[in-house]
Amino acid sequence: MASFDSINYSLRPSKSVQRGIVFHGLKALSDAMALQNSLYIGFGSIWFTDFVMAHKALEIDEMISIEANDVGFRRAEFNKVYRSISVVEGRSEDKLPELLNQGEYQARPWIVWLDYDGALDEEKVEEMRWLLLNAPPNSIVLFTFSATQNAYGKPAQRPGRVADILGPVVPDELSREDCNQENLPQTLASLTMDFLSSVVADNARPGGFIRSFKIPYFDSVGMVTVGGVLPALGTAPAARAVIADHKWQGIVDEMIQAPPMTLKEVATLQAELPCLEDLTRARVQELGFDLLEHQIRSFQRYYKYLPNFAEIVS
Repeated sequence: MASFDSINYSLRPSKSVQRGIVFHGLKALSDAMALQNSLYIGFGSIWFTDFVMAHKALEIDEMISIEANDVGFRRAEFNKVYRSISVVEGRSEDKLPELLNQGEYQARPWIVWLDYDGALDEEKVEEMRWLLLNAPPNSIVLFTFSATQNAYGKPAQRPGRVADILGPVVPDELSREDCNQENLPQTLASLTMDFLSSVVADNARPGGFIRSFKIPYFDSVGMVTVGGVLPALGTAPAARAVIADHKWQGIVDEMIQAPPMTLKEVATLQAELPCLEDLTRARVQELGFDLLEHQIRSFQRYYKYLPNFAEIVS
């Protein structure tokens, strides 16, 4: 079953946080690098949530959505939210080289977000490699994949499976504990970032690869988003300065798991923010309800990225 048949991508709170962090970062990078005439490429599905953000936040007009599912392609054509979106039918590993062969796209920066449905595998890793080596200068690339532990084999098999997928960047001492349910998203995030860096370094791509996004999050299963900038030599210092700033949020040091909260709870806590001090569980209890400490910390850190929606019952 295609994911668009079971998931409304616009309503998932942890996904919304991840998406908000990504586009906040993309905006900062685009401004600092003075990117112009960028092309946005992704998997819009039938919802096009990230395409709306690319158009509004980044002011990108021309966007391309790749859709391999034949029913999904027809629905995407029907549901595309802007006339400047082109939906192409096929698999991304075939369509991305076709796009690069079109002269109008060869010299323009690409912002590519390959938001995969499934787990990391050899096919996805090869597509990452191709994009890292062939995307035009000043492109920004992002990859999202599942980190649910069952997709990587039984506990004793997981370290070997991760090594098979990512190759020499995986240390020999990778343990079963590194690959358990709790730790696997962070493990995959770190190792995949190492893989992306190594591909660019080994092939001496001018400008290199600037590690920019490492976001593990929980979205009914563990998920990972990683990515970075493939700068031209002249824009590399500006991009590195953005990532080095203490305000940069693209590198996340803990699993994002937005707490399930009612609209009343959200509104009550939101009215306490922003504040210099950390919200405490005692303060939440004073307000009339209760949350666990990690839920409070997550809300305070990411509340600006949570979705705003309500159900209207007539």
